[in-house]
Amino acid sequence: MSLPALLPALIVLALALWFYLVFALVMEHRRHAAHRSGQPYAGLRDTAQVWSKMLRAPEYRGARRRVALVTLALLALLLLRAFL
Repeated sequence: MSLPALLPALIVLALALWFYLVFALVMEHRRHAAHRSGQPYAGLRDTAQVWSKMLRAPEYRGARRRVALVTLALLALLLLRAFL
């Protein structure tokens, strides 16, 4: 099989992985914001503070790095598909 034939499958796999990682990150964010506010659905202030923490805190570095790497891989695959 040639690369142009495999490229759509690789794009679908990368996109599925990206969706999973972002969904997991958003659900973790919602869980932390709800815990912080003490209610099932956090308000805007608690949500913003949790996002701010998640974007800067070292304990979320791995999750941020995984999302960034999969995003870059997906963009590279899409660019490759555009030029082949």
